[in-house]
Amino acid sequence: MSTARYLTPVERERLLAAFQNPRDLLLAQLGLNTGLRCSELIGLRWKQLIHRGQPAPAFDIQRRALKGGRSMKRRSVRSRRIPLNAAAAAAIREYAFAAFGSAEPPLESYVFASRKRYPGVISRKQAHRVIAEAAKRAGLEGTVAPHSLRRVFARSCYKASGHDILATQVLLGHANFTSSAAYLMRDTTELSYVYDHLNLSGRTEVPRPTMAVAIN
Repeated sequence: MSTARYLTPVERERLLAAFQNPRDLLLAQLGLNTGLRCSELIGLRWKQLIHRGQPAPAFDIQRRALKGGRSMKRRSVRSRRIPLNAAAAAAIREYAFAAFGSAEPPLESYVFASRKRYPGVISRKQAHRVIAEAAKRAGLEGTVAPHSLRRVFARSCYKASGHDILATQVLLGHANFTSSAAYLMRDTTELSYVYDHLNLSGRTEVPRPTMAVAIN
């Protein structure tokens, strides 16, 4: 699995504010709000995201476009239907208007088309660079990559589902729940925070964080 780390809510806000154009912001918003893998994101076409001139409520990804969809085990991979929430829809509108004005996007074209690889798409390497450079501008440390967005999606689904690992598995498109469970593992910083806030003394009082005093 990727070593890309999880992003806290505050870090996500800083990351989203650091993107410099609507296309890159859409890449991040779709990653955060659909949980798609990098290769699945960059392979999207406008006809999947736009319906009658507006962001579609959901879109389909065929088996061949999913991880393992072209492998020897492709029979175990099923096409997926991905809902689009308000945040993703807003990002789609913003980029579509920036790129095409009031006209409808060319539906057969790739959403993340490459100027250098026309009529192809941006590479996974370029997608990683887009996220990494935004993270650097936002002052985020550690490895921040497209897979960081998928980690955020996984934990958000797990929490929203009432800690239902099977629901999380379906939303992530995993073949088994053990793969989904790996996305829920905490890093050492998070574990240290939990340990530091344990109260095993038998007292009911919860230790309060120390407040810094400003000295003028």
